[in-house]
Amino acid sequence: MSKAIIENTEVYQLESQIVGDIFEITVMKPETNCDEPLPVIYLTDGNICLGTGCDVVNLLMLGGEIPPVILVAIGYPVGGDFNNFVRLRTRDFSPSLCKWQAPMQAEMAQVNPDEIICGGAPDFLNFLTTELRDFIGSKYNISDDSTYIGDSMGGLFGVYTLFNKPESFKKYVIGSPWICWDHPLCFDYENKYAESHKDLDATVYMATGGAEHVLYPNLPDPLVPLFKDAKTEEYSRNMFKLIESRNYRNLKFQGKILDDETHFTMVSSVIGKGLKSVFNQ
Repeated sequence: MSKAIIENTEVYQLESQIVGDIFEITVMKPETNCDEPLPVIYLTDGNICLGTGCDVVNLLMLGGEIPPVILVAIGYPVGGDFNNFVRLRTRDFSPSLCKWQAPMQAEMAQVNPDEIICGGAPDFLNFLTTELRDFIGSKYNISDDSTYIGDSMGGLFGVYTLFNKPESFKKYVIGSPWICWDHPLCFDYENKYAESHKDLDATVYMATGGAEHVLYPNLPDPLVPLFKDAKTEEYSRNMFKLIESRNYRNLKFQGKILDDETHFTMVSSVIGKGLKSVFNQ
């Protein structure tokens, strides 16, 4: 039995000296050839978001709602090993140790607590903006117009990047940011940035589901206490208000609550609505 193929994609195994691990990188090019350098969209969680990302980006390009782009999905060469995927994304997306959540992440990944590594966000960001960007630039005709997409803990990483190294990307699409991680760490990042900066030169779409608090009966047991106390909508609303109150001259910001979306239905919505927003503001 053969596997399904996503058209116009190429898959690479890229070893990072910075992170000390191998990443699986899937690149999707536009269906039509373009002579001009193309914007690049960097999509995290490629192991679970690749198909959705490719479909949505293709449809947006088809409808002319975004220009031709190159989509770069970052994942891990773990096959269908979801537990290992959870362990690796926790390492790369978390900027710190969260004593409350780290044991829950270990339970979800079915590993011992001491096997969960946290605090790898600085190295992962360095990998994205140096090793990966150089690799993509060596193989494709790309412009300096870069967009980051991250959801949930990928959204946590997006918030970390936005307030620590905002110049890393020109555009940000951040979904259901998991800013309950080591709370109030993300708010500390925002306050520290505001204290030392008068401007934030970026285009940002940040959205959270209005039904993030709804816990469906089939939610796996290890996730119940995590989502019960995550307060994703509340914390997101607070973050929106803070960002909007700064009145940064060069910041183009949209903060949205998508009423009917849960944490698990947000991905396709935030990719579609977010890309349409940041490419047309």
